[in-house]
Amino acid sequence: MLDRPPLSLALASLRPPPGGDPRAPVEWAAGQGFRHVTLDASAPGLRPRGLDRSARRDLAALLRRLELGLAGIDLWIPTAHYTDPAHADRAVAAVTGALDLAADIAGLAGGDAVVSLSLPREDLPATLRDTLISHADTRHATLADHTWPPAESPTHDALGVGLDPALVLLAGDNPAKAAARLGARLAVARLSDASEVARVEPGSREGRLNDLAFVVALQTAKYARPLVLDTRGLPSPADSARRVLRWWTTG
Repeated sequence: MLDRPPLSLALASLRPPPGGDPRAPVEWAAGQGFRHVTLDASAPGLRPRGLDRSARRDLAALLRRLELGLAGIDLWIPTAHYTDPAHADRAVAAVTGALDLAADIAGLAGGDAVVSLSLPREDLPATLRDTLISHADTRHATLADHTWPPAESPTHDALGVGLDPALVLLAGDNPAKAAARLGARLAVARLSDASEVARVEPGSREGRLNDLAFVVALQTAKYARPLVLDTRGLPSPADSARRVLRWWTTG
């Protein structure tokens, strides 16, 4: 039987209601049986600029108590913000803040200091890109750019590629072949799926992801991090997360 990589639940689609406890999705994920989580840097109560050193220690302690590993942090800023003078400075500050948070939590609780984001393929100022890479390098962290298709060649070890199968399928590409092509450039791989027109639940009949071929390709690429379950865009993200975890661990 093929060994499947462990799943990390991306919490971006599981935000608590306004005024709710920002720790609730973390505790929910642990209660469902996930052993890794990917935090959402834009979620109220978890934004890096609002977490001082004490709050970061508390968050790390929560992960340790729940025996959850950190698989990284998601930061989904519109790509246009990086090239718009009215938003660029705030976008850079958000990314460097997320890198700091990822490095701090990974240092306190263990895990991977990886920030997943989407950078513009065109018109990204070289100085801005170099600033992000330099900060990631300084914090011993990694940026995973999920824009597809990826840049033609690597720019720096601190800037890798994020592979979202749903996005790849909707672009007319094959996720397994893409993983094999990326090899060592692959920083974060996600578990998602798509029909011909939209994101669907991984493992569902409408999906087109060949999960076995995808796992083999990840092993060929020597991918060693958890696979990030991404339920964004699904009608019921929590229900999908439960079903996919059961399918992934028993299939």
